[in-house]
Amino acid sequence: MKNPDVTVVVALFVRVPIPGGVKTRLATELGNDEACCLYQAMVADILSNITSCGFPVYLFHDGNDVSELPEEWVKASSKVIAQTGDSIGEKMAAAFEYCFAHAIGQVILAGSDIPALDAQVVLSASTALESHDIAIAPAHDGGYCLIALKRKTYQPGVFTTIPWSTDQVLRTTLERCAACGLEAKLLGALQDIDTIEDIKAYCRNISDNAHATNLRLASSGYLTK
Repeated sequence: MKNPDVTVVVALFVRVPIPGGVKTRLATELGNDEACCLYQAMVADILSNITSCGFPVYLFHDGNDVSELPEEWVKASSKVIAQTGDSIGEKMAAAFEYCFAHAIGQVILAGSDIPALDAQVVLSASTALESHDIAIAPAHDGGYCLIALKRKTYQPGVFTTIPWSTDQVLRTTLERCAACGLEAKLLGALQDIDTIEDIKAYCRNISDNAHATNLRLASSGYLTK
């Protein structure tokens, strides 16, 4: 059912937090349990921070059963929806199309391993869509952490023929935007956490709003006062 009162939604992509099933590259250094705990801390911070901007959060998860997700994640979200599609591009396109089919005007889609993702970033993305077709927050590894689109100019071609999981994701995405006749606005770059080097980079420039993440990194010895 369409809801005309909902004009902006944050679509947050999450993975079911099972040790050995999330942050596998980190797990080689931290261990499965610690990597999973760090991931849960990042999601907790993101949910706490982005819900403060007042936009509903639609939680798109990679599992088949909502009961696999932490109860606090579900309670913080307006809707919980299973991801569909094979590649990450197909999954993102499906999430946008689900939201746009429900008459949502703007969708701000983000990953869940970005400690600095907060209300200000989300509001900046929404504001950028007032004058641009797309807003993107780059990641430092050549990809992006957040992409925002609006229903009236959405084109699924933004997610096709992208070399996912490479350092060419952002560059190719911008090329696809141009080919689709869409004007993109780049936001400030954000640090996602996939590797130990990412943790070290984040610890050199921590987010003051990422309380759970910072506490977890402090307890594991990566972050010191």
